[in-house]
Amino acid sequence: MSASDVPDHDDVVLLLEACASRLGDDVLARVRSECGDDIRYRDGYVFQHLLTGPKTISELANRLGVTQQAMSKQVGDLLRRDLVVKHRDPADGRAWLVSLGERGHAVIDAGRRARSSIAQQLVDALGADSMQRLVEDLLLLSEETGAMEHLMSRRLRPEDVR
Repeated sequence: MSASDVPDHDDVVLLLEACASRLGDDVLARVRSECGDDIRYRDGYVFQHLLTGPKTISELANRLGVTQQAMSKQVGDLLRRDLVVKHRDPADGRAWLVSLGERGHAVIDAGRRARSSIAQQLVDALGADSMQRLVEDLLLLSEETGAMEHLMSRRLRPEDVR
């Protein structure tokens, strides 16, 4: 049987992508219901770097692999939507630092609640033992592929997902 003969429902990569996409859409819908329809999936790529503290636009651009001009535009959009705030860098009065704003923190909290609620729904649907096995298997897969290390080192970029 060639790779092209494998039915889609047996294609583990497609199954994982489909589940990740569907669950991501569900999280976003829940966050939007709490925080507003102007929240975007891609906001999280910037948020992941601001969780550890304020960053300059240059730092954000470098971490996300985009130009400083593109990051300035994105930060401007986040500012207009009251998700981040800008303030002068006390160490360098010429530089601006970007931080999560109150609404940005609310979005992060809503995302955490949404993921927790979805996890509980999965436990209810699959059963606690099956869910535990799924989590253990996903952890093994993550270790094999380096996926969790990639996530935890905050190296996710927009082109990496969807």
